[in-house]
Amino acid sequence: MAEMGSHETELTKTISGAERDRRVAAVNYARASVGLEGISLSAADEEHAQRFIDGDIDLEEFVQPRSALASPKA
Repeated sequence: MAEMGSHETELTKTISGAERDRRVAAVNYARASVGLEGISLSAADEEHAQRFIDGDIDLEEFVQPRSALASPKA
């Protein structure tokens, strides 16, 4: 049996495959939605979305405005 890479192992411990699929669908929907508005996502936005898909961050952190992410927390 082939071994999983460390990233795959961490992912399976963090979120289920069904949850990952749901997150991929949500991110793809968001990409399409902003694309219709003529907005292109930056590399940083794509990396942020991938962190959500991978289960590194939750929905609350994912949808925070960029200014909130850069501000120190009180």
